[in-house]
Amino acid sequence: MAWIDEWAVISVGDLVARQARAIDAYMRTAPDIASVVEARRHPAGPEMLLVDIATGVPQRPVVPIERIERIGIALGAEEAMPFVVMLREDFPDTEHQHLVPEGFPSAMCIDDRPWDEARLTWSPAELLQRVHLWFRRAARGELHDPHQPVDPFFGLSPLKLVVPTSVLSGTDDVELVGFRTSDDDPDVLMVLPIDSMPRSADAGRIIPVAYTVPPERMTRMRRAPRDLAALAAVLADRGVSIIPDLQERVRRWAGSEAKDRARLNGALALIVAMPVVAPNGDRPGLIDLRVFITQKTVGEVGVALGVLLPDQDANAASGFVRAIPSRDVDGTQLAGCVVEMAQVHRAFDAGLAATLGGRQAEDARKVVMVGAGAIGSHVAECLVREGRYEWCIVDDDRLLPHNLARHTLGAMQVGQVKAAALGHHLNAVFQPTAAGPVTRVIGCNVLRPGPHADDLGDALAQAAVVIDASASVAASRHLSDLAVPGRRASIFFNPSAEAAVVLVEPEDRSITLRDLEAQYYRSVLLIPTLERHLTATGERYAYTGACRAVTNRVPETRVALLSSLAAMGLARALDAPGPSIGIWTLAADGGVSVTAPVVAPVERHRLVGWEITIDAEVRSAMVGMREGALPAETGGSVIGVVDGSARKIHIVESLPPPPDSRGTPAAFERGIEGLSDDVTGKMARVMDMVRYVGEWHSHPSRYPVDPSPTDIVQLCHTAIDTALDSLPGLSLILGDDGLNVVLAEKVG
Repeated sequence: MAWIDEWAVISVGDLVARQARAIDAYMRTAPDIASVVEARRHPAGPEMLLVDIATGVPQRPVVPIERIERIGIALGAEEAMPFVVMLREDFPDTEHQHLVPEGFPSAMCIDDRPWDEARLTWSPAELLQRVHLWFRRAARGELHDPHQPVDPFFGLSPLKLVVPTSVLSGTDDVELVGFRTSDDDPDVLMVLPIDSMPRSADAGRIIPVAYTVPPERMTRMRRAPRDLAALAAVLADRGVSIIPDLQERVRRWAGSEAKDRARLNGALALIVAMPVVAPNGDRPGLIDLRVFITQKTVGEVGVALGVLLPDQDANAASGFVRAIPSRDVDGTQLAGCVVEMAQVHRAFDAGLAATLGGRQAEDARKVVMVGAGAIGSHVAECLVREGRYEWCIVDDDRLLPHNLARHTLGAMQVGQVKAAALGHHLNAVFQPTAAGPVTRVIGCNVLRPGPHADDLGDALAQAAVVIDASASVAASRHLSDLAVPGRRASIFFNPSAEAAVVLVEPEDRSITLRDLEAQYYRSVLLIPTLERHLTATGERYAYTGACRAVTNRVPETRVALLSSLAAMGLARALDAPGPSIGIWTLAADGGVSVTAPVVAPVERHRLVGWEITIDAEVRSAMVGMREGALPAETGGSVIGVVDGSARKIHIVESLPPPPDSRGTPAAFERGIEGLSDDVTGKMARVMDMVRYVGEWHSHPSRYPVDPSPTDIVQLCHTAIDTALDSLPGLSLILGDDGLNVVLAEKVG
C-alpha cells in the first residue's frame, strides 16, 4: 500500500479536523464495534483515522468479508464528505464501491446523498452505522442495484462531456469535435461530428474519439487507468486496440497549416462505451459511458505514439510535423500521458427520454397532430420529453399575443404559423445532438388543405395515429371519416377549461371518433358529476375589436396541469389496444376527479343513404325497459347526434316512456308529459350537440320485430315532420328476435 506512505503517522491527540476528533471520541464509547488504531495526516492537510471495525458478517458470507476489517476514514475540509477506504489489499469486489485509480485502495460508497444534504444529519454515530450496515449487506449480497456502474471518485476532471448516442457507432470515418455550450461554464462540452457543429461554436478545447467494448469481451473494471498506456492495456484486455487507431487518426490530423493547430493543440478525449457487468457476472444490457481526458495535447500524444515530431524549426504553424518514417511507440512517454476521468452525460434523445420516463424504449410510431394550440403544444411537448412518436404537425393558424398566456411558444414566434414554430420548438429539445422528433409540418387547414392536399394526404396515409387537437367538432368528424389506416384520437378542454377530455379509438377502429363523441355526450348526460361539464363557461376576453375575437380567461397553471393529465391519458390509451374515454376534472382547490366511462361496442345500419349507429349500452337500456314492461309493449323517444351533411345518426340515449304513455300486450301509445322539457334539458346540457331523432318501442314476446301497419303509418307521419329539418323518420323496434331499425325519408 505505497499510497499510504504519503500519509504521516501522527498522535491521535494531534488531530486538527473537527470531524476526525469527533469520530475518535465517539469510538472510544463503542470499543466493541470499532476502535481507532492510529491517525495519519497528508502533506496537503487531510487527516485519516485507521479503524478496526466489527463487520457483523454471517458465518458464510456471500463475499469474503472478514469479521474484523481495517478501514481508513479520510477527512478533509468540512465542505467535503468523509471518504472510507478498505485497507486490505485483497478486499473483494462488491456493489457500491467507487471506481478508483490504479494504486489506490478499494473505497466504499456509503451515502448517495450530496454532502450539502448529508452533512445536515451527519454525526460520528451515523457514519459508523452506515459503514457497519454496508459491511453487513455486502456480506449477505443485499446491496441493491448490482447493475449500477461503479462511481468514479479520485482523479475526476471538472469537464462534463455531452455525448450523443450516434457518436458511439459508425464514426470510424467521422471526425468529432467538442465545443462549449455556454460562455459562463467552459467545462461543459458538447460532442458532435465536426460537420454538425454550430458555426459560432468554440471547437478548440478537446478532440473526442469514441470506442465501444464488445459485450462478450467486457469484464468489470475496478481501477481507473491513470495514463494512456494503462488505458490502452485495459481496453486491449477487453478487445479494443486503441494504439493503432490513434496513430492513424493523428496522422490524418497532422497537417502543418494553421487550421490544424486547433486539433493538435487540443486535448484528446477517449469516450468508451462499456457494457455494465455486475460483480457476479450478470450482464443487464446497460451501457456505462466513460471518458478519459489527456492532460497532454493531441500533438504531444502523437509524439509518444511515434507518428509526430515537434517542429524544431518552427516552420509548421501547427507546431508538429509527421515523423517519416514513423517510430515505435515510446512506452515511457505514453505512460507520461496522464489521463483523468471526466463526467460524461449521454445527450438527451428519444431513447434517453423514454428511459428517464420509466419506459423500456422510445415509441417511434408516426403521429399526425392536427392543431397546435394550447392543448396541442403542451401535450406534444410532454410526449416528446417521454420519447414518444415521430411527429407531423398540421395547423394554419398563426400565433398571436393573446395565445402566449397558455402556449409553450414565446413572443419571438408571434406572427409565425403555429405548426412550424411548434415544430422548431420541439425539435430543439433534442437538437443538435439528436434528430428532432418533428419531421414534418404542414401549414394548412385540415378541412380545406388547398395546395397542401397531397402533402397532408401522404402524412395521414403514413400515420399510425392521428390526433385531433383542433378543438373543432367538424375537424374531429372529418378526421374520423378519412379512409386512412391510422388510429384516431381527440384531445380537448371543456368550454370552461376545467376539464380535459381524451377520446381514443381501438387499434382495429371498430369504434370511431364519431362513436366515441356520441358516447362521451351520453356520459355527460347521465353522470351527475358531469352536469356542468359542458354548460359552465369561463369569463370571456376580447383581444381585438372583432365580434368573434374573444377568448376565455384561463390561467396557464390550469392549462398545464390538465394538458399533462391529457398527455398521460393519451399515452396510456395508445399503449393499449382498446378504446378509451377519459375525463379529468380540476376542482378549485386543485383536486382532480377522473371519469372513465366504459366504451360500448357499436352496430351500424345503412338504410336509404343514411348510416345509423347504435351502441350496446343504448340497446341494453331498451332491453331492460322492455323486460320491465312485459307482457305489455313500451317505448319512448330517441335522442342522438346528427350530421346531415355526412348522413350519419348516432343514437345517444333511448328515453323511457313519459308518465302518460299507455302500453298493452297489443299496442303502445307514447305520451307527451314532460317529454319536451326532458329533451330540451338534455340538449342544453350538451350544448345542443344532441337532438330528437326518432322513436323506439317494443313488441311482445313471440312477435316478430317487423313493423306493423300502425308502425308504418306512424313512421310516415314522423318522416313528414322530420323532413322539415332534412332528416328521415327513424323507428327502432325491439323484440325477441333482436332490434330492427326502420327508416323512412320524404321524397320531393
